[in-house]
Amino acid sequence: MKNSFLADLEGFRFCGWAVASKRPAELAVIRAAAETHGHGSILVASCQRIEVYHRGVCACEADWQAEGCDALLRLAEVAAGLHSLVLGEEQILGQVRTGLAGASADLRTAGDIALAAARTLRSETGFDAHSGHLLDRALRLSGVPATGRIAVIGAGSMGKLVTQRALELGFDEVVTIGRQRPTGAWCEGPRQSAASLAELAGMGAVDVLVSCLGSSAATLTARDLPEIRALAVDLGTPHNLAAGLDAPLLTVAAMVAEAGERRHASSRRAALQARLRELLEHRLALATTDSRSELGRLRLEVERVRQAEVERIGRLHPELPAQTIETITRSLVNQIFHRPTQRLREIDDRAFGARFVALFAAEAPVEAEACP
Repeated sequence: MKNSFLADLEGFRFCGWAVASKRPAELAVIRAAAETHGHGSILVASCQRIEVYHRGVCACEADWQAEGCDALLRLAEVAAGLHSLVLGEEQILGQVRTGLAGASADLRTAGDIALAAARTLRSETGFDAHSGHLLDRALRLSGVPATGRIAVIGAGSMGKLVTQRALELGFDEVVTIGRQRPTGAWCEGPRQSAASLAELAGMGAVDVLVSCLGSSAATLTARDLPEIRALAVDLGTPHNLAAGLDAPLLTVAAMVAEAGERRHASSRRAALQARLRELLEHRLALATTDSRSELGRLRLEVERVRQAEVERIGRLHPELPAQTIETITRSLVNQIFHRPTQRLREIDDRAFGARFVALFAAEAPVEAEACP
């Protein structure tokens, strides 16, 4: 990739650390290292990794590093879900958007280009996976059937997704546990019940137990848990469950290691990465053109507003599929701006065009330089 875009791509850098199933002390060291890259960087944190995208010379000892176009491609791959344990999972998009929200203007421009390429790949591929599908992987690896009683510890977004998936897989009873007893339609039904952490140990035996509490949760020991007949799955980072349980314990780190050994899965990801590279090259070429025209700048500013609205709608209405939100908002924006952009092209007045575009800009426009 030898294209240019609105900022100097040669200074764009990526540093990443594997954090799956790390201990609290180890995780604290990694977080501190990531934060040394300065205010305004793009920080993406998940249960598998912490990644930071930034500018300037870096002397950190990250597990992975890249710069320039390779760093931008990495960000696009992450946003597309190509580095997620569940290929194409939706939740990573929100994590990338959160990182972009606090980034400086030039890094946000780079991030928007990567995110646009990732969205196109996701649309082409039709991913329908989410983090709750980690339950499928855990059951497959352990050989445990999706029958009997399952307890899901955690009432946050991850706990809701695992609860949903457990019902879809056909468990006879799904018990969702929160710090306080969860309520709501998502955890109430013919095969569902709810309990608090205080009730956990005395709730009776379960066949499978899945823990997906937040990073600040205390570690649960065998004394805190009910009898587990077949399998315990710890999706927390740091660990939610202490060692020494009677049942086999499967962690995110173990699932990550297994995924790296699967030849078919690796070949599919490689094919998707190759396609994503093509899409990113196209986006970079468009950005180079966009930086030289008022119409191009208008497209960039409108797209930035649209993506922010997509994120807001997703937070307010989690029941709506991400692809539906994407399709509706993109279609609406295209309809609204089709005629104004046509007329702006016909006027061919650069000064007027610049003033018009400035109405949509989040901040005062800065003359951009294309990288060599």
